[in-house]
Formats: sequence, C-alpha cells, structure tokens
Amino acid sequence: MLPIRQLSALLSRIFFAFILLSTSFLIITGFTKYFHKKSDRYRFRPVENNLLKQFEVDHEHNNNVESRDAIRQELHTVYSGSIQHVSTLERRHLLQTNNSSPFEPTKIANKLLSVYVHFDLKGAAPKISYFEQLFPLLHRLGANGICMEYEDMFPFDGIVNNIKHKQAYTKNDIEKINQLAKDNHLDIMPLLQTYGHLEFLLKLKEFSDLRENSKYPQVISPCINKTYSILFAMIDQYLNLHPHMRLFHIGHDEVYYFLTNPACQEFQRLTGVGTQHELFAYHLSIIANYIREKNPNLSLFVWHDVLQNLNIDILRKYKLMNVINPIVWSYREDISVEGFIVGPQANLFGQFKSLWGASAFKGATDEVATISDVTHYYENQVSWIQQLNSYIPTKWKNFNGVMLTGWSRYDHFLSLCELLPYSIPTMAFSLAAWKEPFKSLPRASLHSNSQLKEYIRKELQCSSNIHLNIQEHASKLIPKCKFPGAAIYESMISVVQLWIKVETVESFVNKFVTDLHVKYNYIHLKRGEECLDKLTPIMNLLKDFIGSFQKSMDEVFSVQVAIEWLETYFMKRYRLINQKYEFILRAVQEQRSWLPRPIPDTDKIHIIEKNKR
Repeated sequence: MLPIRQLSALLSRIFFAFILLSTSFLIITGFTKYFHKKSDRYRFRPVENNLLKQFEVDHEHNNNVESRDAIRQELHTVYSGSIQHVSTLERRHLLQTNNSSPFEPTKIANKLLSVYVHFDLKGAAPKISYFEQLFPLLHRLGANGICMEYEDMFPFDGIVNNIKHKQAYTKNDIEKINQLAKDNHLDIMPLLQTYGHLEFLLKLKEFSDLRENSKYPQVISPCINKTYSILFAMIDQYLNLHPHMRLFHIGHDEVYYFLTNPACQEFQRLTGVGTQHELFAYHLSIIANYIREKNPNLSLFVWHDVLQNLNIDILRKYKLMNVINPIVWSYREDISVEGFIVGPQANLFGQFKSLWGASAFKGATDEVATISDVTHYYENQVSWIQQLNSYIPTKWKNFNGVMLTGWSRYDHFLSLCELLPYSIPTMAFSLAAWKEPFKSLPRASLHSNSQLKEYIRKELQCSSNIHLNIQEHASKLIPKCKFPGAAIYESMISVVQLWIKVETVESFVNKFVTDLHVKYNYIHLKRGEECLDKLTPIMNLLKDFIGSFQKSMDEVFSVQVAIEWLETYFMKRYRLINQKYEFILRAVQEQRSWLPRPIPDTDKIHIIEKNKR
C-alpha cells in the first residue's frame, strides 16, 4: 500500500508541476509578446513609454470612441472590396456616378492623377456661404478634392482652446464643409502642421516652453513629452471633425531649428538621436504612428523640403517609406531646376509608396503681392506637366496627384497676399492647364491662347476676357463677372486704375505743395486752389473705394479681413493724400497774409536718432 500511495503522491506532484510550468510558460509567452509589441509600437518613445497609452485613456477628446468606431465600420462596409485597391481618383469614379464635370479624369503619361486645390485659411477664412458658391465651381472646373489648411481657424477646444482665432469656424461649420464637399464630389484633405509653422500655437505664453528655439515660435520641440500631448489633442480633434477623410496632410515643412531646447540634451542621452535629420525622422514617425493607431486606413502626406535631406538609411530605420507620402512643391515657371528634379532626391522620392506634387495658383510670388500674374501661375502648371510626362514613366511611377496651392500668407505673422476671391480666375486657368483639350494644345503664350481664354470667360461668366497681369488691369476695361467673389476681383482691378489717377494728380500737386509747405503752413493760394480742383474728385473716389471694397469683402469674410487689407495696402497712402488735401483746403480758406522769409526760420535741422541696440 505504501509504495502505491507514494507513487500516487509522486504522480500528483508531477502533474501539479506540469500545470505550474505550463501556466508559467503561457504567462511568460504572453508578457513577452505584449512587451515586444509594446516596445515595437513605442520604440521611439524611451523618454516616457506609456505616453501614448495614457493619452488614449485620459484625454478628453477620446470620449466618443463608440461613435468614431461606428463611423469607421460603416466606411469599411461601404468601401470594401475592389474599391480599397484602387487610387483615390478611381475610387471616386466607382462611388460617385452623378459627376457633372465636363472634363475627363486628368491623365499624365497615361496615368490617372488626382487634382486638388489647397486653401490657406489662416487668419482670413471665407464664410461657409462662400464655399457654398465656390465648391460647385471647383467641381465644374475639374478639381477632385480640396486641401483645407485651417491653422488658427479650426474650432479647437479643450487644452488647445486658446489657440483658435476669435472668428474661427465652429464645429457645425466644419460639418457643413464636409457636406458641401460631398455634395460636390470633392474629397477633403485636412492639413495640420505638426512640426514647423506652429506659430499660432507657440506664440502663446502658455505654450512657449514647447519651442525648439525659445526666442522664435516657429518650431515645436520633440524633446519634450508635453509636445505630444498637445499635438495629439489637435490631431484627435481633426480626426473627430473629419471622420470620413482618407487623406491627411501633417505639414513638416520649413523646420528651421533642431536640438536647441535645453531638454534635448537629456533627450539625446536617452534616445541616441544624434543629428537633426534623425530627429526629424523620429518626430515624424511618432506623429505618423499615432495617427495610424487611430485610423490605419489614412494616407499621410508631408511636404518634401526637409524630408529630402534624410538619407535612405534613416528613412528605413524609422520605417517611413511606406508610411508617409511626400508632396514635392515648386512654384517656379520652370521647375526643372529644382533639386528634387535634377538631384539624387528624384530617385529617392520615386521609392516612396506614393508621391504627389504641388504647384501654385496664388500667394507664391511675393510676400506682399496683391495682384496675380496669371501667366506666371499658368506657366508653373505647364512646367509641372512637362516634367511629369518625362518622370512618371521612368523615375516617378508612384506619382498619383497634384495640389494647386493657394497661399494667403507666407507665415502666420505676415500680411495677407493675393485674396482668394480675386484669385479665382488664376485658379481657373491653372486647373484648366491640367485638362483636355488645353493640356494637349501646342505650347504657346497664354496671351495668344484664345481657346483657353474664351473657355475661362464663359465658365466665370465674364463680359470680356480675364486680365492676365497688372498691365492689363491698368489699361483695359474691368471685366464684369459672376463667379463667387467677383465683386472683390473688380475692386482689386479698380484700385490699380485708381492709383494711376492718384499718381497723375499727385505729380501736379507735389509741384506746388511740398512737405515744407505743410509743416510750416505756407501756400501759394492760386496754385492751392488748382490743386483742390484736382484733389477733390480723387478723394471722393478713394472714399468710395473704401466703402465698396468693405461691402464686397464683408460678404465673403469677417469684417476684420477687409480692415486688415486696407490697413496693410491702402490706408497709409490714403492718409498721406488726405493730410495734404485737408491742409490745402484749410490753407486756401484761411491764409490771407504770410510771414517774411526765411521759412523755416532756423539754422538747424532736427534729426531723430534711434537708440543703438
């Protein structure tokens, strides 16, 4: 009996040990997989490994998970099957059968391309009612989609509530934009800057500690964990308000500063990131991986200008080749001189999963340009088309789309340049360049392209051909048009002609009324009366322009935009003219006797010296 009991006890112990070992093995295997997955997922975040996970749990903008997941499931159901395996443009033709555009899809070198129009909205976003008029025109002109760069006009809330413009869009406005785009068969690519050009965030004192360079609010520092809490909050809000988007532009252009924040020393010690190029890749991978965790189906786009400095080893190390899609930009009349065309970058960009290009239709000739050179922007499109005809069959077989950029400011702190409504004709010419039959016409001066000019005239419902440059603004009658914002277009031409009249009058007045006369209250009475005869009608025209310009602008923008433009480009000159006008008017009425010379009665000239720095 004893041996049997001992054997039974021994077997029990062996069985128990087996169970214990099996359980331990499963637990260890599970933890190993978990930590392996976790370390792979957060491999670029040794500073604080749990940041992403904690953000998922805690952040206020992730509360509506069920709603977002339901939307994604609906998208997956609706767009399943073959549609998932074709380009954005081809998918549009499968999904949108009621397409009223007169154009065939854009093809370059026998390849279908998407054509998007970019709107830079920072500090001067049009009212939603303007988009109601503009989006149908965009579709009719052959655009496939729009890129919305909201900047401070996005309805941020929560921890980034303070960064938005006081006249920012509301959440309801964004929903209307989404619906308007859908109704007009336009895809939406939101653009959110997530590295450089974050002036609208970093200018505020509460976020100034996140600057890479403490003096300049352009670039956010990847060396600080708080950076990602803020950027993730902004990203979440974009994802929530654009739940159906498939394309997301995350900026990353013009990053001027690297590794200058004091926190970067400890950051480098912990991460091993040693160069500015690797830091760029590190930060880009964090942003891209976070978005892909939220929505794996999104295509992510970045500007090329900093990205092109990364070598293939860094790109592969951070697994960026299949994660992000570069957009190479050039706004020249001849893009063939660009580094990404003639340099080794051309081959590098051909290795990404997808590649886009960016031309321009406004805001790319000068920081304070108010008048468009239509020919310049049209030639920019033609140069792109010529280059793509050569590169798509060879180096850039991955090229899938072009974006026509429309910049409103060169920088958050800089002035407005060409206004969007004024630039609609330039946009129309630029879009037409990518479409048949104009794309295949023999190369000729835009001035002699009567077929294209007549097409634009009819599409924009104009009484005569659109002016192609400032010289035509000055010398030709103003076309009367009916496109969205045409009154602003007409105002901008009228002010060119108005300043010519002003210069003619000023050349007469300045002969007889100089700054000395004004300063020392001294005038030639008869000549003063002659000056008044010429100045009075001009002053009436200037005042009329202010009123009509504000009226037409206020139909499209908030009232502050017209005032900003006037203060930047009009009021200084107006005030100088008005100052002289009021002096002459007063002097002619009051002066009947004059002091003996010398005037001025002084032997010294007053020089104002600024304090030396």
